[in-house]
Amino acid sequence: MSQIDFEHSQEYLKNFAAQILDKAITLGATSAEIAINESIDTSIEVLNSNIDSFETSYSSYLSLFVYKGHQKGYVSLSKIAINMIDEIVTKALEIAKYTESDIHNGIAESRFLCNSIDYNLQLFNPVEIDNFAIVAKAKELEQLALNSNSFKLTSDGASLNLNKRNFLLATTNNFNMGYQTTKFSKHISLIGENKSGLQTDYWYDSARSFTDLMPDQKLVNKAIYRLARRLNKGKISAGSYNVIFDAPIAKSFMGYFLEGISGNSLFRRLSFLNDTKGTQIFPNWLNIIDNPSIIKGNSSCYFDSEGVRVTKRHLVANGVVEDYILDSYTGRKLNLNTTGNAGGVHNVQISYNFDGEIEKFAQLMHNGLIIIEIVGQGLNLVNGDYSFGAGALLVEHGEIKYYIDNLTIAGNLKDFYKNIKYINNDFSPTGTIQCGAILVDNINVAN
Repeated sequence: MSQIDFEHSQEYLKNFAAQILDKAITLGATSAEIAINESIDTSIEVLNSNIDSFETSYSSYLSLFVYKGHQKGYVSLSKIAINMIDEIVTKALEIAKYTESDIHNGIAESRFLCNSIDYNLQLFNPVEIDNFAIVAKAKELEQLALNSNSFKLTSDGASLNLNKRNFLLATTNNFNMGYQTTKFSKHISLIGENKSGLQTDYWYDSARSFTDLMPDQKLVNKAIYRLARRLNKGKISAGSYNVIFDAPIAKSFMGYFLEGISGNSLFRRLSFLNDTKGTQIFPNWLNIIDNPSIIKGNSSCYFDSEGVRVTKRHLVANGVVEDYILDSYTGRKLNLNTTGNAGGVHNVQISYNFDGEIEKFAQLMHNGLIIIEIVGQGLNLVNGDYSFGAGALLVEHGEIKYYIDNLTIAGNLKDFYKNIKYINNDFSPTGTIQCGAILVDNINVAN
């Protein structure tokens, strides 16, 4: 995978972390938490068979939180060194003197912590591959796309990325665990040209294991398909349309729901989903599950970034909000327990009630638009209103006709979620949210 390897073993990191925490208590901290990371990244980008960039980097950093009562001090360093223990702890304690006391501050309570790692999520899958092979694979991916006879194509770049990480977390209530992970990705971006002008599109994949990445030909075919559907341009009139949100766009819209039920938004009363626990937001067939235990899952983990044990749980069951997304601090602010989500959600699985390619999904809609691109930051999380620039495909009588750009879509997320009719099973396992294309009635569209 790389000629560079981790500088420290898990055993060394555990001992190092324990020394820092012991020193913190000795010097006056009432509690403390330390996270240590080593990361090794190899990345190559090629353009027209030339290496545009190629680098392998090693980085390490530690983050130390110390608490003096309810005052918090924080220090982050990009170096792991035994001879710096006194300096690190002293600086963090000095900072704590000047912070406001907050009764909700503190490390996670012992009763919530992960006790052991007694199962294997297969998150660490290093691969033996030298630099010559990495370069060759990136060039092969690009050339495979350029050899296509579909239409006039040029490359906008192909890339491969390989990452491995060595992670440890320790706290003064006897938590001291870590593990290693790998993640791989590849990406192809293309430019197409016809009488309508130039268009660009892409596709990518990521996986915990290099051999689990999407085959090059399949990746290229997906990128070419996405590009080709942009090349026949047309126009529409403003109005209210039935709309399919293509899977990558659908993920974003469901991500706004997750943001709305997250502790940081809720305790500040800055969410359109305040006080919605036990409330029906979605159709009664829809379920959303936070599942950290998927084998080789891109967002799988053994514990959250506070050491809290994680479990598979419903965020939404039969359309009803079942639970929020909380860490220890936001849980205390809301007088609730942590949900094991310090650092965010894990693998979010959104249920579906349709299974087919996007063309088949378009036939189900019959007439309307497929939103394949959104532009801008047009969301008001406080009230749920949204307005985005968009690009879409017009569907007439179940057939995709042409591409329209410079549209604006607008509405409110509560109406969006309530009016979901179908979710397709065409999700990509990459990323944190697993959601297919979504069909929604009555979206306002302007041009």
